[in-house]
Amino acid sequence: MHSTTALEATVTTTSGLTSHVTFIPVDDPAAPVLVIRPAFGAPASYYRHLTPALAEAGLASLVVEYPGRETRDGIGRETTYGYDALATGVHESVVTHVRELRPDAPVVLLGHSLGGHVSIFAAALHPDGPAAVDGVILAASASPYWRGYGAPGRVRSFAGTALMATVARAVGYWPGDRLKFWGRQSRVLVQDWSRMARTGRVRPSGAQIDYEAALGAYGGQVLAISLPNDSFAPVGGLEQMLRWVPKARVTRWHSPDDLGHIQWVRRNADVVPVIAAWVEENIAAR
Repeated sequence: MHSTTALEATVTTTSGLTSHVTFIPVDDPAAPVLVIRPAFGAPASYYRHLTPALAEAGLASLVVEYPGRETRDGIGRETTYGYDALATGVHESVVTHVRELRPDAPVVLLGHSLGGHVSIFAAALHPDGPAAVDGVILAASASPYWRGYGAPGRVRSFAGTALMATVARAVGYWPGDRLKFWGRQSRVLVQDWSRMARTGRVRPSGAQIDYEAALGAYGGQVLAISLPNDSFAPVGGLEQMLRWVPKARVTRWHSPDDLGHIQWVRRNADVVPVIAAWVEENIAAR
């Protein structure tokens, strides 16, 4: 029987950003730890539907909240983090926490949708050193670049993200809590995402590192999971994303079942064994 007792904590970056994290351990202290980055509009708490199944498969997990995302009024006009802070300071603080909890465990980033962007960025920016990881799982994730989508999705990706960025700039944050659409979000993160959707370029605001060069040099292990009829992360968008990392060792798995862009987290009976087998073959066995 694997332990599924959650251990909650808060990690803080050197710049003062804080994220709530939830660790689901398993009995083996050397078992791989999957660091889960949620989709854009999904609360970290939603992944309670996934973590017990991962634990049953022998995989520990750590779910990471986006800073302030689940704190009432935790994101406002003063919130200025985007992709760069998430892929550098927040990532570093999270991995430090994991190493303290499980110093002998491999660490794999599991990014869902926009969480996949953060995960692949973080892995590429930290190819070695204390914040380096052992692999990345992209689950229902894709570049938002409009050319990777079909006709309706192209309009949503190009014009819809531009509209969101405009609203976020005017209000000072994305007011998704009031609009009942993707929750309250940092305006900088929305603008980073929108810029990538319109241009296809990976150039986060305030970055001191050339992201595209780092991604181009990344040679790590990647599991890319796609779903049928996923209008938010179509296969074409996933392939656009994988072009960011031409040297990565990529394993693709396309689900035979229409699980839904968000719903697969609940309907995970087929997905978890694929993740566990890939981790065993490419991460744990090394």
